[in-house]
Amino acid sequence: MARPLWSGSLSFGLVNVPVEMVSAVRDRDVHFHQVRREGGERIELRRVASADEKRVAWEETAKGWETDDGEMIVLTSEDLAAAAPEATGTIDIEQFVELDEIDPVFFKQPYWLLPTGKGAGPARAYRLLVDTMAEAGKVAIGTVVMRAKQHLVALREQDGLLSLTTMHFADEIRDPDDVPAIPRDEESEPDDEAIDDAVALIGELTDDFDPEQYEDEHRKRLLALIDEKRKTGEVTIPEPEPEPKPQKAPADLVKALEESLERARAGSKS
Repeated sequence: MARPLWSGSLSFGLVNVPVEMVSAVRDRDVHFHQVRREGGERIELRRVASADEKRVAWEETAKGWETDDGEMIVLTSEDLAAAAPEATGTIDIEQFVELDEIDPVFFKQPYWLLPTGKGAGPARAYRLLVDTMAEAGKVAIGTVVMRAKQHLVALREQDGLLSLTTMHFADEIRDPDDVPAIPRDEESEPDDEAIDDAVALIGELTDDFDPEQYEDEHRKRLLALIDEKRKTGEVTIPEPEPEPKPQKAPADLVKALEESLERARAGSKS
């Protein structure tokens, strides 16, 4: 079972729903220990000061902010507590919006919100909010303080539960004007035929999203490699493949699109 990461209440007007938060995703990455190549003993990482290479105890550590001119501003945990947000223990809903109004670039980490507390009251209040949000089809926007940080969050009904996704604040999103501009001159402008073919290609490749058809192939190969090493003590090293060459834009864009469209249509018929 998923371990609760936060517990408190969800504030919706004058209604407070006791909830706990659990992660909506699992860490399936293959994690390794850093070890010595000969012998496999684990390597210990020690904290030392760069000036004299003396070990620094955990209670002697602090946070350092380096200024543009190289000065290090040292901040203790007591200093940082002065700027910590007030931990209210609530998720405060501030407004409701349409899901398609939120650019996916704002979304960060997904969680489930579950009812907590004894008796039928908490479950009834939770069910009311779930059913209400399902009926309205809206996304609730609010804030919550977790781990001494304030988070912007989006909540919505999903599969009979409340899902919560932490979000980036607006000033964390890089403005498109800050990235290199794409040429928009007559020479680089695609013609109508190319656009029509590209739209038709998208149509041929459009289907219902099925996440089950996608797998982490690298993780599968890595686990198979570990199993092979465990059983035989060796790993079959494949011949190195040549470095892929950078793909160039097709000289005839329309022809390339037409060929891609033909392949997509042939594939849908097979």
